Amino acid sequence: MRFGSALAAAAAAALAVTAGALAAPASADAALDALATPSVRSPIAADRFYFVMTDRYRDGNPLNNTGGTAGSISVTGFEPTSDGYYHGGDFAGLTGRCDASDPADDGLARLARLGFTAVWITPPFVQRTVQGSSAAYHGYWFLDITRPDPHLGSEAEFAAFMACAKKLDMKVFLDIVVNHTADVISFKQGTSYVPLGKAPYRTRTGRPFDPWSFTTGTRFPRLAPNRSFAKTPVIDPALANAKGPALLNQAIRYHNRGDIDWGSCVGRCEMDGDFVGLDDLMTEDWAVVQALADAYGEWITKYGIDGFRIDTAKHVDPYFFGRWLPLINATAGAAGKPGFTSFGEAWYVDTAALSELMLARGLPSVLDFPFQDMAKKFVTGEATGGSLAALFADDDYYTSASTNAYGLTTFLGNHDMGRIGFFLTTETQATGQALLERDLLAHDLLYLTRGVPVVYYGDEVGMTGSGDGTDKKARQDMFTTQVPDWRVEERIGGQPIGAGTSFAETSPIERRLAELASLRSAHPALATGAQITRYGKDNVFAASRFDAATRREYVVAFNNGDSAATVTVPTSTPSANWTSLLPGPGATTSQSGSMTVSIPPRGTVVLAATVEVPQSAPPSIRLKAGQDNVTGKHALTATVPGVDPATVTFVMRSKGGTGWTVIGSDDARPFRVFVTPAKGRAVDVAAIVRDSVGQVAATTPLRISLAPFL
Repeated sequence: MRFGSALAAAAAAALAVTAGALAAPASADAALDALATPSVRSPIAADRFYFVMTDRYRDGNPLNNTGGTAGSISVTGFEPTSDGYYHGGDFAGLTGRCDASDPADDGLARLARLGFTAVWITPPFVQRTVQGSSAAYHGYWFLDITRPDPHLGSEAEFAAFMACAKKLDMKVFLDIVVNHTADVISFKQGTSYVPLGKAPYRTRTGRPFDPWSFTTGTRFPRLAPNRSFAKTPVIDPALANAKGPALLNQAIRYHNRGDIDWGSCVGRCEMDGDFVGLDDLMTEDWAVVQALADAYGEWITKYGIDGFRIDTAKHVDPYFFGRWLPLINATAGAAGKPGFTSFGEAWYVDTAALSELMLARGLPSVLDFPFQDMAKKFVTGEATGGSLAALFADDDYYTSASTNAYGLTTFLGNHDMGRIGFFLTTETQATGQALLERDLLAHDLLYLTRGVPVVYYGDEVGMTGSGDGTDKKARQDMFTTQVPDWRVEERIGGQPIGAGTSFAETSPIERRLAELASLRSAHPALATGAQITRYGKDNVFAASRFDAATRREYVVAFNNGDSAATVTVPTSTPSANWTSLLPGPGATTSQSGSMTVSIPPRGTVVLAATVEVPQSAPPSIRLKAGQDNVTGKHALTATVPGVDPATVTFVMRSKGGTGWTVIGSDDARPFRVFVTPAKGRAVDVAAIVRDSVGQVAATTPLRISLAPFL
């Protein structure tokens, strides 16, 4: 079942009331009042990311193009006329001259001029240069994670890149891999996956065991290559000591079960099978956890990395992040990086499924594939404003005491699935100016709704794609390309690049991104403010964003239709004038707070109230508990009368206990959190509301059973 598409029906039917409480304006339990906490924000919530494939951005040092080797393409991996090999981009090219005042500096200074505050680079580590008919220019076939790949530059050049980022006040996130290494191990028995039921893991003495039983720090069993696995591992002698850290050269540090069968695999096989032949690490083994923590931690200590994007995050065992991330975060703290954070890749378009990577596995954030899916459908005209409203209604699934949807990294396309430009050119009939307007609408939606926007390099100059638009076809060169197809590809807002470079002219998409970045900087509510859906129907989606510090409301509205749309939306700021922050007229709200908004075709409106949200009467709150039919979890829902942009904190304690634990804080109606069932456990729950001026009220404690629903 699709979690996202089922939400609208589930929200109405799932929350059957089991009990409730109406609070007085001031609570009798002062201890509960004191637990009212703001909705959390990620350390990167206000940032704007540029995701760049280093090899395809800019060639700053041609001497490293062959990685210090000579010979055929199978040795050097360098062939700039082929889309599957190294092209010469490197750290020096990304660094440029590091002169923000120089409009001709096309390195990090260019990204700063476009308003980006963070750069995410593909894995910079030593690779197995060629596997099959392609090279590791993308960085996901690592051999040694203790050193930079020589195709990209030296340690000194990477240090210079980091120094430039610091000078420009830009964060740097490394793309890393913890699930697998390059394909070095082969098997005597072939590559077909062998299920656990047919061949259990065995200790070196032959005793069967389950690796998932040894993930709490207990000593991992001693293993033998020829006895412990479903397959007998074989390592090419030429690569026997190629991996770093050295522990990863041992065959017993891998699952050795064969390749994931993408046509039939569900569950365990996704976590211990080889990902398209890449050697799948035994992440249940504490020695592997520690080795990965030490090696990746050294990049934080030595270079001052600000965070990680974690590749193939759903393919490691479910306990890994709970053990590995605390080690990484401790290293970051000791290195003076208290705001260090990570986000993982898990290709789920169902919100409830994706949220489990955060709530159950411990990741601080994930790439928001459900947003990408729905944003693409909206801007191509396949989905409605109501579809976007349903997407954002799912946001409560991400809420916990330390996480929520505001920290999700949102995007429109990437190096695997393809570019937003490709989707627009192949899935719509738009051409010329109309096509450009749909692209701008997509980026408006990315920048002006909740989440941390990530722009895939080249999208800012209107790159599209060739062939099926995915994978290699979506990894074009920013500098002069020698790939014939890329010279003639359509460019949104411009002409095919030919023999030129993408740095030569300013694209209208670049100009819009810079404008959106300035808006987010000048009006923080557009980046991190509470988001409340106001309208979702037909071609229009509209939402309010709130600035808690100034108590000002903003309204953003998007129209994916080819005709102008006029809609009436509610607000929390009655009898007010509103200023337009994009070209276009302002607006006013009635005494009831309603506003009539006109949105141009394929366009966006951003309005800012000129007065504060008025102070409301002291708040009251009602709490109910019931089953969420989408996930089977217990749903706690709080009702707060009125339209004030309040925040509700949900708390829980053991039956008869005295200490409360915060479950999560929600700053957008409907106020909800979800609690995982626990057999035979009874708890007390409560909810506390704090309104926009600090007035507080709480429910009386409510006792519920967390037993699974039948």
